[in-house]
Amino acid sequence: MSEQVLTSAPVGAPDVLMNQPLSRQVDVELETKILEPVSHRFTSADGGRTTYIFPQTAVLDAPNCAIVWELTSTEADQCLSYPFWSGGLALIQQMTVRVGGQILSQVEDVSRYATIRNNFNSQSYKEGVLDVRHGSMNKIRNRPCNAILATGSVDRSFHQIYNVEADQVSEYGYNYAATDSHAQQPSKRFSNVANQSFECVVKLSDVFPFFASNRLPLQSMAQVELEVNWNSCGDPNIAAANILDSAVIDAPVPATAGARARQGLVNMTANPTLMCDYIHYDAGEQAKIDAAINSGGGMALNFTECVKTRGVNPANTNPAVGGANNTYEETNSTHIIGMAMKEVKKIYVWKEFDLNSPQGQIEVDGNFNQVYTHRSVTDNQFKSQQIPGEKYNFIINNKRIYPRPILNVAEQHNQLSMIDDRGWNCVDTMYDTLNYNDNKCAELLDTSWSVGVPTQNINQGRTKPYLAGSQHVIGLNLDIMNSAGNAVGNGMRISSAPIEFEYARLAVGSASGAADSMMAPVNLHFFIEYRRSLIIRPLGVDVSDA
Repeated sequence: MSEQVLTSAPVGAPDVLMNQPLSRQVDVELETKILEPVSHRFTSADGGRTTYIFPQTAVLDAPNCAIVWELTSTEADQCLSYPFWSGGLALIQQMTVRVGGQILSQVEDVSRYATIRNNFNSQSYKEGVLDVRHGSMNKIRNRPCNAILATGSVDRSFHQIYNVEADQVSEYGYNYAATDSHAQQPSKRFSNVANQSFECVVKLSDVFPFFASNRLPLQSMAQVELEVNWNSCGDPNIAAANILDSAVIDAPVPATAGARARQGLVNMTANPTLMCDYIHYDAGEQAKIDAAINSGGGMALNFTECVKTRGVNPANTNPAVGGANNTYEETNSTHIIGMAMKEVKKIYVWKEFDLNSPQGQIEVDGNFNQVYTHRSVTDNQFKSQQIPGEKYNFIINNKRIYPRPILNVAEQHNQLSMIDDRGWNCVDTMYDTLNYNDNKCAELLDTSWSVGVPTQNINQGRTKPYLAGSQHVIGLNLDIMNSAGNAVGNGMRISSAPIEFEYARLAVGSASGAADSMMAPVNLHFFIEYRRSLIIRPLGVDVSDA
């Protein structure tokens, strides 16, 4: 796009374009459009790409715009589902919004980033709304066993928390099976018949912070398009037992990754559609919007953008294995995040063992104190695992944020919860395992029960072995006030010195052998939210970090 010369200062957006209540009555007409893609390609082994073009009419109610798709299984009926925590978000690799060919907003690794953002919602919202839209599986129950109190109360697992999709158990007052079964709800599993499978709905506001807080006046803008890049699922050339990365999981949930029966082969039989609500304002409101965009300086909006970068905490094979006790050695790394001269608002750090590394291959299916910390049959790669002995600090503008590294997990949770006033919401043991303490992890269901008596301590329940410590994310809030949103100066302006992240964890040599150790490299995924400025003009947009 050719350079546009400012003839005056940009003007603010009219209030009808903000996602907030108005102080006056406004007459509107609502119109819903279901858009078909202008191009679409998807294969199970490679993923694909889909592109939409928004009609240039009215004002797009962006917070409620949603993409809808359906996957069908090509292996068997009801044998696959989406991962537990991320749900259908696991299928989205990247989303990009362009205006007049220029990128307005782009989110990489949507599957992880949007999963983090959604976890600040309440438990009831995750169960009642997100599980229905995304096919995720967040419902939990506190299970009192059906033994008489005098017998059952002496067992530490008399009360255990369990995920109802991972374990269906014989429970006092509920008519489940006498022993564990592990089948996801039929409504969340994939059919092998088109139009009978789970239909996933993802709102664009779940992905783009921009769409959560703004409406787009499409009738006064250059052409706006949305591009969706899809993650891969099953590959017919990869055996089920060898799967490391996939956007789908087996149904029912197998005992171990090596016991997978399905390769995860799927098809997107129909084109995914984009559901859009358009708001038609009266002539007076429309004139205000047109006047702002057609002014000499254009119409200005501030919004939040997210960028992703990665780091690796290296492998450490020094701890001895196979001895009388576990051995430990601290492994340190420093990571340059960058973001010089930008106004940064929030930082998230997602963590997982590198299963493709040589040491990761050795440890891929090991369990540490009866928890599978590496490969997961409930989430695949879409989990952020707690690593023993984690501590961290940030260096911003050449100063450490904390006077000492954050080691205490309660402090880590508190710092993460400060990012959103709702707080980080998950079961305690899914965030903090007390370094995989056996008694702590036993708060999650790990046993099979028969008439109130536990029959086996691992591989019968799925909740403890696969969900313990699986939602541990590191977070830092740099906003002065969350309520101030995208106001200029609410975040922290970074100097020419880049942001640094100091991270340390314990490499663990297991007494039971190398396969059950935690010495593999740890992949760190950094998601950095920062403020950007958008100026909308009739022929395009200008996006900057000013």
